[in-house]
Amino acid sequence: MRRWLLGLAVAVVAAGTAAADDKAAAVVKKAIEAHGGADNLNKYKAGKLTMKGDMSVMGNNLEFTGSLAYSLPDRYRLNIDTNFGGMKLNIHQVVVGDKVKSTIMVGDMTLTNPGGEAEVEELKTATVMQEAEQLTPLLDAKRFTVTATDDADVNGKKAAGILVEPKAGKKTFKMYFDKESGLLVKTSHRGHGPGEDGQGAEVDEDSYHSDYKKVNGVPVATKLVVNHDGKKFMTVNMSDIELLEKIDDKEFKADD
Repeated sequence: MRRWLLGLAVAVVAAGTAAADDKAAAVVKKAIEAHGGADNLNKYKAGKLTMKGDMSVMGNNLEFTGSLAYSLPDRYRLNIDTNFGGMKLNIHQVVVGDKVKSTIMVGDMTLTNPGGEAEVEELKTATVMQEAEQLTPLLDAKRFTVTATDDADVNGKKAAGILVEPKAGKKTFKMYFDKESGLLVKTSHRGHGPGEDGQGAEVDEDSYHSDYKKVNGVPVATKLVVNHDGKKFMTVNMSDIELLEKIDDKEFKADD
């Protein structure tokens, strides 16, 4: 009897897991259609954009401008220009496969990978999340494992959640999709931020995607609000968005 009960328990757990996987797959498939369909998403595996916004660092509210480029699955480049304490500050981050480089220029001083290994891992996670936001790779079992998680309230509307476990990368993360539209409205993960003293710290990072506009038939979020531990860290407004079939590798230089 005990063996039979154990077998039943295993069967129930297995059935629950399968249901969760099926539910997650259904959420992703709806999102793919909402974001322009698999053919469109698979066609444009690279992109570029410009940005402006503000961020909070060590109690200072900094306005910034910048640009971003990516090429799936493992190319990523971010450049941000701002002023801090009356000095020009430039942040330049590049990921090319396993090679990661981050530099901060403050006045005449240049710091390389100032956040150490934690910052390197965070940039690798950003690259993996960029691929996940392409949506179609989420259905590739060789790239990701996705399971359903609890629904959430995102800006007053119900959103379906999935837990994403990348095959490449150490961190899992969650993605939430509006239940009505199917559009991506939030991502969450345990990340790395500047910290209140500027020394770097682990944070719960929530990113809210909104203000969608179509580019080449693909709805793209043009506004991103990022919270660290429940407090606003950054607001980003994106423009000049290009979705590209490919991008010159010269956009991604990690050796300079």
